Amino acid sequence: MQLSVHLSLLSLAVGCATATPSTAHARPSTGAVQQAARNETLTAEAIVDLRSVTAVAVSPDGRHIAFVRREARKADDPPGSAYRILHLVDAKGGAVRPFTFAPDSASAPAWSPDGKWLAYIGRRHGDAIAQLWRISPLGGNAEKLTTVQTSIRDFEWSPDGQQLAYITDTPPSAEAKADRDAGRDWKMGDVEGTPRSLFVLDVRSGKTTTVTPAAFHVERARWSPRGDAFALIGGTRADVDGTMMYGGVYRVPVGGGTPTKLCEHAGKLGELTWSPDGSQVAFLGAVDIHDPTAGVVFTVPAAGGAARARTAGYLGTGLWLRYLARDALIMLANQDTKTALVRISLKDDRRSTVVTGDTICHDVDLNVSGTVIACAGDSRQHPGEVFVGNPRAGSLRRLTHSNPNLLRVRLGEQSVLRWKAADGLELAGIVTKPVGYRAGARYPMVVLPHGGPEGISLDGWNTRAEYPAQLLATRGFVVFEPNYRGSSGRGVAFGKADQKDLGGKEFEDVLAGIDVLVQSGLVDPIRVGMGGWSYGGYFSALAATQHSKRFRAAIVAAAITNWLSFTGTSEIEHENSLVHWNLWPYDEPERVWTRSPMAHARGSTTATLIAHGTEDTRVPAGQAKELYRALKHAGTPTEIVLYPREGHGVSERAHQIDFANRFVEWFERHLAERGQ
Repeated sequence: MQLSVHLSLLSLAVGCATATPSTAHARPSTGAVQQAARNETLTAEAIVDLRSVTAVAVSPDGRHIAFVRREARKADDPPGSAYRILHLVDAKGGAVRPFTFAPDSASAPAWSPDGKWLAYIGRRHGDAIAQLWRISPLGGNAEKLTTVQTSIRDFEWSPDGQQLAYITDTPPSAEAKADRDAGRDWKMGDVEGTPRSLFVLDVRSGKTTTVTPAAFHVERARWSPRGDAFALIGGTRADVDGTMMYGGVYRVPVGGGTPTKLCEHAGKLGELTWSPDGSQVAFLGAVDIHDPTAGVVFTVPAAGGAARARTAGYLGTGLWLRYLARDALIMLANQDTKTALVRISLKDDRRSTVVTGDTICHDVDLNVSGTVIACAGDSRQHPGEVFVGNPRAGSLRRLTHSNPNLLRVRLGEQSVLRWKAADGLELAGIVTKPVGYRAGARYPMVVLPHGGPEGISLDGWNTRAEYPAQLLATRGFVVFEPNYRGSSGRGVAFGKADQKDLGGKEFEDVLAGIDVLVQSGLVDPIRVGMGGWSYGGYFSALAATQHSKRFRAAIVAAAITNWLSFTGTSEIEHENSLVHWNLWPYDEPERVWTRSPMAHARGSTTATLIAHGTEDTRVPAGQAKELYRALKHAGTPTEIVLYPREGHGVSERAHQIDFANRFVEWFERHLAERGQ
């Protein structure tokens, strides 16, 4: 249940490709980078307002990179998520050209095979529905291609560029609409979800055809190289639990019909891609129903057959996948505390690193010939930017500098800490020292555990509203982000190492890391706090209750506090039970209750701030209220803040600023002084 703030597809502006780039788009000179005086202080507002590249698309000839940059709303804008703005930059560098402008937004850019068009999902200001648009990279006005009733979720060009396949919610039948209009809209059962269908749009005529049946749910679709079929990730269930755990890999003709399952597969599924000759399909998936991630590469004949695991022994977690040739794949993966681009030979399953280094890539794209790769990546010093390189060269070059003011901000020194658990398991995490750190001094520390537990803390830009690492460093705190057992990036066995033992040895992993930092002389052992979201919030709730003697303050956000009531109200009952617990909580209620923070609230002395979004369906807000009332009854210093309209995180600018400030101020109030 890794924290994932789902940002809605926002509106799209029609722009001119020759618009003058703003100062924020311009690349600072080398001298400016070297001579910038870092004398400014980071603030919550500055964190929320940072621009960040989130998606990249390489033109077929490799000469241009289209990218999407996240830009925060202004203080006087209506409440809502950040804008997404479409830009273009030459792969050799130079001025960045915006193609859309706030308050409208765009996402998921994709080049037509001939490179003459950029298509994307967007919504103009005031529009309720996100549609498909296209624009010429030479400039001009954008053209709206669809008028669907519910927002486009995903799309892809056909190999000949004459059609676009897209996924959107399946329209209700005439009977269902009549029942709804008449008030006969009751629901049976506790599973909710709207199926999504695959459609094909003929770009010239505007004619749309339906490819998949209304009862079949489509998560992801990819054209075959010949354009005669699709490979699909989907199934018969459209609810969150069903799509996460019970999907399959299918094939369906372009003309439509009932999808045919290509192979038997149990568990989570991720990206999929066709081989250039159309003979194979590769996909990312779990090794079994209990695997917490879809991080292993599989291949299957395009006509169907047994799927073959190619990277089951890899000590990393796959994120993205493409064919380089019929017998070779390239994969983006989390690997320890870094990301890596890895080549996989399908002749013998051998792996070789294509690109590694200090750039943490979150989205990548490759041109047709495989000679140019682009990455939306961050580093210790900055949020997401555009990077470009040649896969054969083994390195990436930065093209954009979206936040020149960040060059003047003082940041805490960040490094990787390695330590061993009590049972000898080797662990790693990220440590950030306070701004102005003085050798020999002991500092208060805040532990920021990631969500999941299959999440990961990487050695890149780790500061955002929910986890304001550098803001804490600015205020004089050491920040520790541990990758405890169960995290991704270390292979399947490590990811499963906490099963049947949630809140047990995985929490002891964190305590062992704290002990190492205390023993090093960096951290004051009586001024330690913990704050996190989702499963990281669960850790923080354990810190506030079961381990109250070790932690003076905690922030518990969107957290599981009672495993039994959570199982009965969350949208991921099966995912949590099969993958994380690897048991059904109702079958062993005593065990899961002892691992619930609610079971240990009595006697807590840890000052605890509880935060939650009122519209959270992943971890319902009742979990926050249960712990708040239990801690109040126990006499623990505690406060609760609820954010309207927010789901499993905070996305509105005002909420983000409030939470980041509240986060730091809570720890300043309770950890700054040595006295009890």
